[in-house]
Amino acid sequence: AYIIMQTSRKISLLILSLYLFSIFSPITAYAQPTGSAAAVQAAAEALSMGSGASSGSSAGSLNEEDADTGLGDQSENPSENADIHDPASTTSVVVQEKITEETPATKSETEPTVTTSQRLDPREVSGSSMFNNLLDKLARFGSDFFMTKRTDTLAYAPVGPSYVVAPGDEVKINLWGYSEIRATLVVNRDGNLTLPQAGTVAAAGLTFSELQQTIDNAYRRILNDFELNVTMGKLHTITVYVTGHAARPGAYAVSSMATLIDVISQAGGPSLSGSMRAIEVKRGNKKIATLDVYNLLLKGDRKGDTRLTEGDVIFIPTVGPLVAVAGNVKRPAIYELKGKENKLSDVISLAGELTAGAYKGRIQIVRVENNTFRTAFESDLNSPASKAQKLQDGDLLKIFAVPGNSFNVRIAGAVTQPGVYPIEPGVTTLTDVLKRAGGLLYTAAGEGELTRVKVTPEGPETTRLRINLKEAGKGTSKLVLHRDDYLFVRTVPDWNIYRSANITGRVLYPGNYAVKRGERLSSLLERAGGYADDAFARGAVFLRESVRVEQQKQINDMINNLQREINYAGNEALAASTGTSDVTYAKESMAAKNRYLETVRSIKATGRLVLTLPE
Repeated sequence: AYIIMQTSRKISLLILSLYLFSIFSPITAYAQPTGSAAAVQAAAEALSMGSGASSGSSAGSLNEEDADTGLGDQSENPSENADIHDPASTTSVVVQEKITEETPATKSETEPTVTTSQRLDPREVSGSSMFNNLLDKLARFGSDFFMTKRTDTLAYAPVGPSYVVAPGDEVKINLWGYSEIRATLVVNRDGNLTLPQAGTVAAAGLTFSELQQTIDNAYRRILNDFELNVTMGKLHTITVYVTGHAARPGAYAVSSMATLIDVISQAGGPSLSGSMRAIEVKRGNKKIATLDVYNLLLKGDRKGDTRLTEGDVIFIPTVGPLVAVAGNVKRPAIYELKGKENKLSDVISLAGELTAGAYKGRIQIVRVENNTFRTAFESDLNSPASKAQKLQDGDLLKIFAVPGNSFNVRIAGAVTQPGVYPIEPGVTTLTDVLKRAGGLLYTAAGEGELTRVKVTPEGPETTRLRINLKEAGKGTSKLVLHRDDYLFVRTVPDWNIYRSANITGRVLYPGNYAVKRGERLSSLLERAGGYADDAFARGAVFLRESVRVEQQKQINDMINNLQREINYAGNEALAASTGTSDVTYAKESMAAKNRYLETVRSIKATGRLVLTLPE
């Protein structure tokens, strides 16, 4: 029995082990390596994929080259070679060779969007309050030049006589005369050009003018009496590299006619940390050109915009000292300083000089000293201290406007153009200001009021003067105005030329009549010709606007009181409800009252007065 129990226990353990293995084996199969094991595995896969891709690429290149040269299969079939035509033949020859588009190591199709930060200084950490009033107002000078994404459009650019032909260039030949040949040819990798009927000529390394002469000589050996036109088609591409602090660094396939500005424009220009003043072009580990974008933007000078060749490297170094210029200059922005142009006059010149409203009596420079504290320097722009002042990285230069210190007076009332008018204290008279205001209206009273405020140690002292406007209108007034005087030109008493009453219905002359203050209804009826023969005087309706306004106010007050009573009664009924049916009844009752109240709201007052007219 003991042996049987031991055997049963071993069988149970074996079954349990098989069960656990069946559960965890799929998890183990799908588990990914982590840590160092994962890194090793990823590196191994990358190496294996890279070698496979490389070998595939080499094979593809060999096949394409063989297809271009016709030597890959070593075919001896004469029909597969170029036809040799009789020079005396008049049959047109048309040859079209296509450039095989290669896939250069360029940027991926989904390129990141270039955005230009509007922050004053890209090296300021988030949360700094150094330029808190200018963060969203100033942009780095020149950043907008690179905002528009540009593409390479120079593949079909016209070339000059000095253009050097290279493999991949497309050459178009038009020959007419006794024979006619139209051909679009491509310079092959060996630098040769296969001409129809004329054979192969060397093209790579020749200038365009030399290539034209070479093709002409080749055809003159076999043809007579012809005209020849040779032009360039699509130009070959080159690969250049944009490195350093660029918005989109990488390798770019561009036209052989591309220059430095063309490529950095495609790359989005310098990034926030990149310089615009010292962009370098390196060829064979040697610097061959340096571009200052400011020369292009400020002077239109393309010095340093060199023509690029295969394998050139464009390097954008780190940005130099940045200085912000704000206020009354023609180009407020953030400027990068170069060399010794750190004087105050140099920076103002970069910013386009001062505006017409700039105040030379006050400038301010905000500076961070030793990354520890901030200081502010204020001075006169023409002072020796300002002329000797040199700006540093991170400085903020503020140019203030001319202080407003104008002397004004205000005119209101019966004048043609009331408003605020500047004066010259102690010189400008009341007559002068009235002329500027267009003179008095014909409704102006003969007397006006001048309010004058005088500053005293105890506070403002107000005085009022009565002035003769007739003398001022004639030009005989010698009253001199002071700063902040207020002139009120009165209108003649009870002036209202638009007071009228409208009478309609069965009168002889209905219409709108002008009435004077205190005029009676009987006078208006008499002016309207009296009643018509069929007039019903007892049915007359008299409406008055002032009565309508008062009636409408009473109606609105009544509606508001009803609204409050309905809300109060509804809330009381809901609070006293003990069941669902009571709550429902209270809500329906309140809704019915509100509907009635909406009907009452539509009632509008008419302003009718009840009166009895004599018959």
